Amino acid sequence: MLKKSIGIALLCIAGQSYSADIIVTTTEDIEKDDKECSLREAVEYVNRGLAKAGFMGCGGENSSSTIILKEKNTYVLNQHIAIKKSLTIRSVAESDSEFSTDEKALGLHNAHIQMKGTDNLFRINSTDTLVQLNLKELDLEGCGKTSCAEQGGLIYNKGQLILEYNRLFNAAANLGGAIYNAGKFGQNLTSRAEIKNSLIENNKAQRGAILYSELPDFLILQSVLKNNQTLDNSATNIYSAGQFADSSKDQGISGEVLSSTILKNKGVLINVMDGMGLNNLTMVDNENTALRIHAPYGRAYVANSIILRNGTQDCQIITGDKTLSQNNLLTASCGVGDTVAPNQFWSGTRLFAESSDKSEGACQTLEENNNAILCPYSVPKGQLLGYMRPRILLNYILVNESPIVNRGTGLNLANPTVACEAADQRGINRLMDNLFCDRGAIEITIPTSGSLVGQDLLKGENAKFSIESYLGDSDLIPKEQCNAIVGQNPTGEPWQDGCLKVVQTKTASKGKTVIDIHGNVVYTPDSTWHGADIFELQVVTSSTRFNKSKPYMAITTQIVQEPKNEMEDKAVKTSGGSLGYGGLLILLGLIGLRRGLKD
Repeated sequence: MLKKSIGIALLCIAGQSYSADIIVTTTEDIEKDDKECSLREAVEYVNRGLAKAGFMGCGGENSSSTIILKEKNTYVLNQHIAIKKSLTIRSVAESDSEFSTDEKALGLHNAHIQMKGTDNLFRINSTDTLVQLNLKELDLEGCGKTSCAEQGGLIYNKGQLILEYNRLFNAAANLGGAIYNAGKFGQNLTSRAEIKNSLIENNKAQRGAILYSELPDFLILQSVLKNNQTLDNSATNIYSAGQFADSSKDQGISGEVLSSTILKNKGVLINVMDGMGLNNLTMVDNENTALRIHAPYGRAYVANSIILRNGTQDCQIITGDKTLSQNNLLTASCGVGDTVAPNQFWSGTRLFAESSDKSEGACQTLEENNNAILCPYSVPKGQLLGYMRPRILLNYILVNESPIVNRGTGLNLANPTVACEAADQRGINRLMDNLFCDRGAIEITIPTSGSLVGQDLLKGENAKFSIESYLGDSDLIPKEQCNAIVGQNPTGEPWQDGCLKVVQTKTASKGKTVIDIHGNVVYTPDSTWHGADIFELQVVTSSTRFNKSKPYMAITTQIVQEPKNEMEDKAVKTSGGSLGYGGLLILLGLIGLRRGLKD
């Protein structure tokens, strides 16, 4: 059982922001009339109607239908839990409260729900009314066996399922390795599954390793789908088994996969049919065909996506298909697409800037690799989801030579096109002008001046810090390319990476600065002075170089040297009107720069 102290801590939380919520106080799967509240008992309490007297240690007067789990604790289940009433299950930290100012990365502090038996975790059982299950900030782990359930290795959904900042993994089923989404029921009700900002990996099924949906009624948004496997070649990883009866009429788009990264899966990825829309996806390095496309009524679209290196062919187009295919980067198997916004065929040979051209790993520098158009998939520190960053290569004279960057479609009232999604996978907003949006799941951000970095030192120490996080989605220009881009170094010295200039702003120079291609900076004081050295690090990046009048971005730097250790070494913090760590404005596609780049 969970230690009593943890239960008490959670109850203290309940006295603040979560006073009406149901606090789970044990990690064990128990049903016992005692003072402990298990996850199963908490759900059953909601199913029974939230009685004022509570139920087996759970709830009480004025209880809500939200169930609280403690972050990073593992809650085991021996068999599935039936969901009969709408409810929410989410994790919280002991520090969570309405007064907390601490920021935490969503998805990294999840509570963990694990199936110890051979079953799925949850079964949503709507009858005449729609039951909604909201799951937020949870790690959902399947049974880890060859098969956990016949339908839905983690969740069987006959209702409304909404997942946010979850990780779904290690599940298996005949139909729906992670999720099975039922079709119509009751008085014309339809099941729907929505997956947002989540990671779905290492799930397996005969059909629909990621999602098996009886009808195309689902949303997958700003998520990562990797290392899943569908065994039946006639099915797909995201599989719609049937079609709405009115598919030939003015059916809207009800099945969507948007702003997501899909890689290293086995089996065909998605069967595209009428009622489905795919937009701003990066679908690369999957073992089999990415898309099997058959929408004979033209009620489907695939747009603004990168679809490359998937099996022997990226697309399989079934005879009679009328899917709208616009503005994608792909190969000939997917077709030329719409004449208004045609697809672009990729003719390159190196897709990933990784030493062996692998889709995961460390991204090479522009000097090491100036051919690959994508960085391999990697997860930034402090984030749940990774991504593949587009690269702006040195051989581009104009930015629109990139097959990815600024590749949106213009406004055409006579022949409308599918616009890019309003935000990319990371939630970064795109410009209103669709012409400047980028293909794929990631929208390039342009770095701008305005940051403040530095370090506090003891006498005799060197400062070591990085400016990499301040560069947006850009690379520093290799020193070998600086003469061609900005001319000779005015100091007469050889250029450093980034074509570095050190410009004193408030003090005379008191030290020497060295930078490498990765943005690592070493500052060496020239003596044991006491005080501050304040200057700008000015660097040129792969994106700012296109601004011929202002290729440099400036990063204000402050080094403080003290006679004794009065401050902890850290990035400089500021108060008042100064710019602190959060002051770096990595603006999405600075409009002036974007417009300057378009030609």
